[in-house]
Amino acid sequence: MLQLTQAQFERIVEQGRAGKPLEICGLLAGARDAGGERTQVVEVFPIDSDDRSELTYSMNSLQQLRAEKEARARGLEIVGIYHTHPATQPYPSKTDVARAHWGDTDDLLFFNYSYLIVSLRDVEHPEPRSFKISGRRIPEDIVEEPVAIV
Repeated sequence: MLQLTQAQFERIVEQGRAGKPLEICGLLAGARDAGGERTQVVEVFPIDSDDRSELTYSMNSLQQLRAEKEARARGLEIVGIYHTHPATQPYPSKTDVARAHWGDTDDLLFFNYSYLIVSLRDVEHPEPRSFKISGRRIPEDIVEEPVAIV
């Protein structure tokens, strides 16, 4: 389960509304419980997307490194990536899955990360869904995890 506060979720949604019709993105920092069943988000790090696209995102490398450094300094780990789908359902696209890997290999860039996707197709009713991506096969290698907004 991916757990985040209402304020954290609203921050992501506001970033998405401000960026619409483009996809926006960022990092989720926090901690996982010992059994790996629950991921608690402690901080949301908005990151500019270098793609500036309605269909894809790629995190600005310098901002990503700064966020990772700040998270480590606070004793947190990066536990996930978030992005919006401005006009479509909150489900990983082929591009999302491909970009979760090192190039054309089957090696994941970020093992065991939560991939939070927020659909803004109805901006008044954002749809958050989170997934674990373990490979390239859709839907076999994509497992949805519950999202708790508290």
